[in-house]
Amino acid sequence: MNDKYLKESVDLLNREFGQPLPTLKSVMEKHQANITESREDKAKAKKELQMFVKEEAILRKRMLKIENIFKNDSENNDLAKELKKSYKNNVTTFMRETVGLINRMK
Repeated sequence: MNDKYLKESVDLLNREFGQPLPTLKSVMEKHQANITESREDKAKAKKELQMFVKEEAILRKRMLKIENIFKNDSENNDLAKELKKSYKNNVTTFMRETVGLINRMK
């Protein structure tokens, strides 16, 4: 356990009678004030994103190969459509959200 956690726990136990317990909202506000991001953090995140995009391109290429294998057999055309839909709904959506979050960094 770290010292910060222990200190906060002791502060919680040493409250005056009648003093309200801390709420999730009050604790979150307290900790949000301590978060600081620098330009270096944003640059690091963008660099990681570039590497992540390259890895996603490799994953997409492999998915397309599997899709083509499914398409070669006329009985598996529905499976190919399901595979592509699943990829789009999950991986593509995740990548878009990640890019948006990194762009929102200050």
